[in-house]
Amino acid sequence: MKGILIIALLLACLPATAQERGAAKVEFRVTRFDPGDRKSPVFQVGPLEKQVEVEVPLTYIAGPFEAVLRDGRFLDFREGTEEEPGITVEIAEGERKDLLLLFIAGKAEFKILKVRTPVNRIAGGDRYIVNATTSDLAFKLGDSKPIRIEPGKSGLLKGPGGKDIVALPVLISQKKGDEWELASTENWYCDPRVRKYLFAYMSPRTGHLTFHPVSERL
Repeated sequence: MKGILIIALLLACLPATAQERGAAKVEFRVTRFDPGDRKSPVFQVGPLEKQVEVEVPLTYIAGPFEAVLRDGRFLDFREGTEEEPGITVEIAEGERKDLLLLFIAGKAEFKILKVRTPVNRIAGGDRYIVNATTSDLAFKLGDSKPIRIEPGKSGLLKGPGGKDIVALPVLISQKKGDEWELASTENWYCDPRVRKYLFAYMSPRTGHLTFHPVSERL
């Protein structure tokens, strides 16, 4: 009888052990955009029984972190001791690696933008641009074809490739009404060792188009 009881207990433990071993996980990195420069938020990420603490910085990319997905699909973010997640992000099967979560600050909460970042998609010298203005923007780097990014959207401005650091002129245009106006002419360095994430926004202090850059060394 004692032997039967031990076997029953072992069998009861097997599903939980197998479930934990086969639980879907995601590996991710984080950074944020916040013109108000408020204190970096700290979240408890993942299921209540197995949480990971994640602080979301403003000037660099933190991670990688690894967390278990709820129901194999959902990444939960909790602040403080709350039991219910304040933010939930759905993670598809193909998004469990090379994932950057961009936290974009609103008045009371964050919007999270998922960016897949394998090197063959966003390489050194490339710039991933988020348009946080209320008008269309266009970017032309060197002799390349310009890209257009609508408000609230994002786009990838490819670098020239190669192994050398080069400086290229960039023309930045902004649509006002039905017309395009030149907003800025600059020289941007393209470094094959570094990729950048740019948040384009209107500065509340100057009223001019401004960029918040975050760099990631490869």
